[in-house]
Amino acid sequence: MNTLTIVKVSGKIVENPDALKVFIKQFSAIKGRRILIHSGANLAGNVGQKMGIRTAHVDGRPVVDESTMKLLAMVYGGFVNKQLVTLLQGRNVNAIGLTGADGNLITSLRRPLNDVDMGQTGEVRNVNAKLLSMLLDAGMVPVIAPLTHDGKGNMLFNETDAMAAEIAKALATRYTITLVYCFEKKGVLTNEHDPDSVVPELRRTRYKTMRDMGIIKDWFVNKLDNAFSAIDHGVKQVYITNAAQLGDYNKGTSVR
Repeated sequence: MNTLTIVKVSGKIVENPDALKVFIKQFSAIKGRRILIHSGANLAGNVGQKMGIRTAHVDGRPVVDESTMKLLAMVYGGFVNKQLVTLLQGRNVNAIGLTGADGNLITSLRRPLNDVDMGQTGEVRNVNAKLLSMLLDAGMVPVIAPLTHDGKGNMLFNETDAMAAEIAKALATRYTITLVYCFEKKGVLTNEHDPDSVVPELRRTRYKTMRDMGIIKDWFVNKLDNAFSAIDHGVKQVYITNAAQLGDYNKGTSVR
């Protein structure tokens, strides 16, 4: 079975020129089939402020009304996506920028958050594995923005950790998959104030203990829940690491 590396890059890397330069170099060096999923951190918010668009947030996540949806599509589906594609082409990586609406790639359903209406926020329901396989087997590298559709003419914004996991699950019967969550830290830390306190291997029992003790909390719980869900659905390995260590699986945190 062919190998496939799926990398979700955090918005904090995307919006930092130096970190992005390192990431593009490291991602380009990965051998074989690859998929990149991206967000954009505060980029959309910064553009929105200049345009007079105010976005409400619940637990750090945007409530996506019509104006915010247009903003997210413009920034993430437009500028950020095409910037990544252009940088990869500059390193001879034949990237193709996509949203979930393109080629009916990913459909979602609107998703509330703890019974709070989050507007046009989606939860992935179907991934077009056949289309992705065709692109991968043709030597292309899909670069996917966090935008999908509901099949009824509505665009939806998606949380990227879950999106990456769902894409990995959908392709797990076709490829031997390594899923990588790439963000600004070296891996899962036992002490958030010590950048070198990396947990080299994280199994489910230790994860639950660290979560219950409050060592792992907030949005990182979501990241690890998605990592373990991917493992449960046939993804061979999941790593959590930073841009400089990307591709070196002896570093970072291996989720088992």
